[in-house]
Amino acid sequence: MNIKDPEIFKIIERIGDHYQNNISNRFIRKVLVVLDLPQSEWDRLENLTSKSEYYKNQGFQFDELYEMVISAAHFIHQARTKLVPNMKSMMAQGGTDADRVLRDLAARNFPVNLGILADLINELYMRTTTLDRDAHETKRPIYERIPELKEIGRYLVNA
Repeated sequence: MNIKDPEIFKIIERIGDHYQNNISNRFIRKVLVVLDLPQSEWDRLENLTSKSEYYKNQGFQFDELYEMVISAAHFIHQARTKLVPNMKSMMAQGGTDADRVLRDLAARNFPVNLGILADLINELYMRTTTLDRDAHETKRPIYERIPELKEIGRYLVNA
């Protein structure tokens, strides 16, 4: 079943904008390489955060959305545990004074921006589960068949 819910698309667009502008910007992108995520999760995160016309035309599958939510949750959890404690030292490089100021600002705001991303991912998850329950009135919803989704709350809250 293809999901073409306008609310899902709005949430995903907000996720993409926030991720590109505040999480994977030119200052922080360099330190994201220390995260130990499988390539498949990086790919799902890319699919979630890039404005793909393919998904707007084709829609999403429930399992596809849930995989993207799981990948984003893993990303957030690892970023909180591996990047946040060492962010300033990891980003301490030369450059112009203007770059240094912007880099310091990006490092200081990174924990807050991760929190905003976590809230957006949770919003996407909640909207998807609502649609899932509505679409599967007589059958078990798909989210109940994916054991790892039970851990989403733990990944999305502060570690």
